[in-house]
Amino acid sequence: MAEVTARLHGWRGLRVAVCCACVLAATTGAANGSPQRQDEPAVLTLTEAADLLRVDANELERLAEQKALPARRIGSSWRFNRATLLAWLNGDWEAFRPALTARELAAVTAGGAAVAPAQQPPTASPPTAPAGQDKPAGQDKPIGEAPEERTAEDISLRGQRVLLRRRQAVVDFGQFYSRSQNLQLAVADDRLGLATIEQGTFSSLLVGRVGIVNETEVFAGTTFHYQNSHAFLGSTSLADGVRSEFGGVSVGVRHTLLREATGRPDVIASFDAQIPTGDAPYAIGAGVVLVKSIDPVVLFASTGYHHRFSRDVSGLPRVGPQETFDVSFGYGLALNDTLAISMAASGLFNGTATFDNATSRRTDNFTLRFALTSWLREGLYIEPSVSLGLGGPGDSFAMGVTIPYSF
Repeated sequence: MAEVTARLHGWRGLRVAVCCACVLAATTGAANGSPQRQDEPAVLTLTEAADLLRVDANELERLAEQKALPARRIGSSWRFNRATLLAWLNGDWEAFRPALTARELAAVTAGGAAVAPAQQPPTASPPTAPAGQDKPAGQDKPIGEAPEERTAEDISLRGQRVLLRRRQAVVDFGQFYSRSQNLQLAVADDRLGLATIEQGTFSSLLVGRVGIVNETEVFAGTTFHYQNSHAFLGSTSLADGVRSEFGGVSVGVRHTLLREATGRPDVIASFDAQIPTGDAPYAIGAGVVLVKSIDPVVLFASTGYHHRFSRDVSGLPRVGPQETFDVSFGYGLALNDTLAISMAASGLFNGTATFDNATSRRTDNFTLRFALTSWLREGLYIEPSVSLGLGGPGDSFAMGVTIPYSF
């Protein structure tokens, strides 16, 4: 009997020891961070991260852009590290950093940012280089810090989206050459025929954009044209001409009405005015742009309306269409953070003009534009482009290069 009692006491002691060991292991696991389940991805999309935090995806994207939480932008998409995001939510992001695995660290690293080895002690902020010296190539950056440098895809869509925050600016300088050929009825040597009119134009473009408040930017631009033209009927030369002029100044404002969310695109409204420097009429206009990200591309579509005011020049009225409508649609595709391609098809529909009871001929123009946007160095990009005319009795094309610089 004594022997049986001793065995019962022994089994009870063993069970107590096992229970204590389980409690100790659970406590230690909680202190060091619970291990991640195998079916939970280490890297989350914007929608998955919003579901994890139980917040609206649009609000989460706004916080990510403001660097209020750890996130990383890759191309046009946001990515979040699950472990880092939960540690940030618990207020212990920096202390949690050494516990991340090498694969998790690599999954949220982008834009060339180096990540410190796991065995290095965490720091409250990354060390900075002395004044006047460049930061070393391997300088650590906090995990999830949004890159300051805009991607090539962002720059390629600068005419559609509002990319600038307050006091940020982008300046575009471009050089283009365009050539067009049209047919027109003409009389030469007492005979009527279709004359060919060839025009070659060199154009310089300067556009500036400045962010004034959140989701609002103002822009202004001007152009200069140098044009030579030649008209001939068969082998008979009819006329030659050379003309150079400024294209006037265009000023306006662009504002984001709605930010992109699940099932909803960005909605951007713009208002602009055209101030002539020569004989051209004044004009005002408005437009709206829709932009939607569908990995791996960004789709956009826009429409606009402009009204031109009648203007007397040297006692004679300036004749031209008073109303114009334009539409365009296209896409942008990021090949990587430093290289993007884009395409846009556009149409310009001109109204008719009436002068002395005569109505001018209505002309509509359609073009297709291809562009390649590439990052050169910090803040500096290059964008060669080619445009092809799609409608009209003749043919036309344009090619050139734009140099956007952001600061």
